[in-house]
Amino acid sequence: MPSTSPKRSLDLPNKNQEKGPQKKKSKYSIVNMMIFFKIKGKNSKKNDESVKLTSKIQTNNETTSLEFVLTVTDFDKEQITKAKSYVNLSKYSEALSILEPISKQSITIDYDVLYWIGHCYEYLENYELADQYYKLCANYSLDDGYWETVYGKFLLEHSNLSNEERIEKGISRLISAADKKRFVNAMYILGKIYINGLYDVEQDFIKGALYLKRAYNGGEKERAWVIFEKKAKELVSCGQLNEYSQYWSSWTTLECAIESFCNFLTSNVVTKYH
Repeated sequence: MPSTSPKRSLDLPNKNQEKGPQKKKSKYSIVNMMIFFKIKGKNSKKNDESVKLTSKIQTNNETTSLEFVLTVTDFDKEQITKAKSYVNLSKYSEALSILEPISKQSITIDYDVLYWIGHCYEYLENYELADQYYKLCANYSLDDGYWETVYGKFLLEHSNLSNEERIEKGISRLISAADKKRFVNAMYILGKIYINGLYDVEQDFIKGALYLKRAYNGGEKERAWVIFEKKAKELVSCGQLNEYSQYWSSWTTLECAIESFCNFLTSNVVTKYH
């Protein structure tokens, strides 16, 4: 998962910008400017410090105040680690008491923090808030597919949408992670869903097998093969793949099985598997 946390853009004027034929002097020149910094320290019970920096720019005509909340990065990292340990212990409320203040005080967006907040709300069964945080992470441009996969599964499992809309949006997110972001685990999950008809999704053996093949080639060899083999054996046992069972002994890999199966479909009239 990406760990980069992009800063919110501050639309500051370019002090070198020229207007008209001559370059105007900045009204915030060094001579006319006085900068006052107020540093306020607030000690907690554990003597941890949060530093608040206020910059006031005074000119002959006006005073402009810019206020930033600066976080102590090392302290935040320690707190995030502590929050994750609470998550591992299923103490989600305790984790939120740490993560939410961090997410609000920083001038940067830490998507990892937002993800864990969403995770906590999901397990506390506050699905509305979990949806909001998961969606932010899934829409993050640098997501490698992990967060969008989590959000897709969340929509299928916990969304309050109508059944049809829930399936449409959940599957759409998983397909985006699998096809656009090439996230292998999304391919595996889609294969498992389609081949077994999970989450009320219409069962589609062929589509599921093809996603499992992609997951297999992407590194999920053992898990993808287990899912495919189990379902294929079920179809053989109930007669839906009876004519194809003669090829069973030659299936040494999932890739080989899918290729043989597709060749079989092109040359035989078989039962519709979805």
